[in-house]
Amino acid sequence: MGFNLDLTEVKLLARTILVKSKRTLDNLTNSYNNFFQSSIEDTKSVYLESANKHRDKGDYESAIKIYLKILEFDSRDTFVLNELGKIYLKVGLVREAIDVFEQAITVGDNSSQTYFNLASAYYMNDNNMQAIKSFEEAIRIDSNFYEAYYKLGLVYDSIGEHDKAIDLYKKVISLNPDHIKAYQSLGLSYESKGMRDEAVKYFKKALEKEEKKL
Repeated sequence: MGFNLDLTEVKLLARTILVKSKRTLDNLTNSYNNFFQSSIEDTKSVYLESANKHRDKGDYESAIKIYLKILEFDSRDTFVLNELGKIYLKVGLVREAIDVFEQAITVGDNSSQTYFNLASAYYMNDNNMQAIKSFEEAIRIDSNFYEAYYKLGLVYDSIGEHDKAIDLYKKVISLNPDHIKAYQSLGLSYESKGMRDEAVKYFKKALEKEEKKL
């Protein structure tokens, strides 16, 4: 009796084996990718913990090195970019700070804090026009960001636009009545305008706020 080979069954069997093999390969690939991604995240987590500890201890050189190492794994990590930028500002590397804050915004971090950080860096770099734009953007995103109003007032004071600075300092006080520096800066702005009585009034208010804190 001869052996009858059903080609239809053979093709079906071959297709089943092929599909199962593909599924197995896909599962193995997915497992590897998941493991690899998990491994990267675990490594980043260890590095981040170490970097933050060095930062908190004031060991900025070590913190910078580790934050840069993390960015080798993920150049789009906006938290790390911001932390790195803030340390750059602390140690006087202003141009480097501007670069990383701009990078954070480029990859999608449109938070008011990041624009505030960038504006502060521009201000430290004597780039007042860019500082104004970035502080205004921070305020546009968060209309209650009183520290951004205050820093923007400082920029306007520095370029001699004292009326604008005064309006901003008063906005700060409306949002945070205990902002002592805003009272002091108001006094200085009025003094710059030759308005001695107003200047003294706000200097006294600043002193009163100081005494209440003691």
